[in-house]
Amino acid sequence: MARNPTLDTCFVPKPFVPAQTLKPRHMRRQCCETPSATLQLHQRSRSQFFQSSESNKAVKSTSNHSMEGVTGRQLHPTDLEECLQPFVTPESQWWDWKYNSRIHYRQQGSSGPCILLVHGFGVGSFHFEQLIQRLSSAYQVWAVDLLGQGMSWPAAAPAPEEQLRYSIETWTDQLRDFVTQVIQQPVYLAGNSLGGLLSAHLAATQAHLCRGVIFLNATPFWSFMPHPETAPRLVTAILPWNGTLPVPRLARFLVKNLWWNLLSRRRILQALVRNVYADKSAADDALVDQIIASTQHPLALDAFVSILFAPQARLSFDGMAPAMQCPVCMIYGREDPWVVPLWGQRLKRLLADAVYLEVRDLYDACDDHACMMTGL
Repeated sequence: MARNPTLDTCFVPKPFVPAQTLKPRHMRRQCCETPSATLQLHQRSRSQFFQSSESNKAVKSTSNHSMEGVTGRQLHPTDLEECLQPFVTPESQWWDWKYNSRIHYRQQGSSGPCILLVHGFGVGSFHFEQLIQRLSSAYQVWAVDLLGQGMSWPAAAPAPEEQLRYSIETWTDQLRDFVTQVIQQPVYLAGNSLGGLLSAHLAATQAHLCRGVIFLNATPFWSFMPHPETAPRLVTAILPWNGTLPVPRLARFLVKNLWWNLLSRRRILQALVRNVYADKSAADDALVDQIIASTQHPLALDAFVSILFAPQARLSFDGMAPAMQCPVCMIYGREDPWVVPLWGQRLKRLLADAVYLEVRDLYDACDDHACMMTGL
């Protein structure tokens, strides 16, 4: 693709200090623990994950391991919840964002175009591990954990005045700021499932940041709650809460007892994950362990409730399509049980110039060769 000279003017040069790799010695040992040791971690009492802020401060003050974050504040191993510490890798990097949050991301590759991988709901950048390794020989590959998923979380429960809700627009803001502040140049977006919808939203609202979009079984919808600007008065009267934290006690109680306690069970979660893959061995213990670890975070339940009640974006998927000014490639798995190719075919009718591919064994569009087929 010919370089657009106007893209160079979209980014104002500013000092940037890359986030350092979070790999203190004792945590590297944890990352190499046997699967049985990891399972023992998940079997511990949930109360261990709800440590008081006072005890955390005491531990931090005695820690000998620290490193600089992008904003200059000291990062300690104990900043990360115990449930997530075993999954820190040598490639783990951190970026301080609003809501007093610390965003986890990975980056590999030193040359070629920049590709930003955006994961689907309930997982994280770890879902692209093999894809990152394959693409990094020819591209600069970035994969970021969305706020409230993976290893990206606020440091504490957000205050009401922060107005945090886990919505399409919040995550799009995160991707926008990540591209401008961390990557600092336009990118190709490759989004799987929810990540595909977010990629479309970013390309439609921030066209200068996107060189192209690759939909990997992108879901065309998210949330059953209408946007406040278009919601009927009756809906807002019955459901006045729009997902903004803090979570009302009644909503928290109902979601916890009706869905959360069931969905966070290992047996149930593993069955759901295996339903996505043709090769059932892909939904191995390592993958399930990392998904479960996020559910053990003290803020996970509130994030889940907020996601359920957060409204749709102002733009629908159909409204995003004509607003995207960059090249588009769509890759869908023919036999995917969750996001069926029908949605990709429908999108293709809206984007006549887009490349459309259906792959036989591409379950949830996370096949290792997916991005290589686009001919970037």
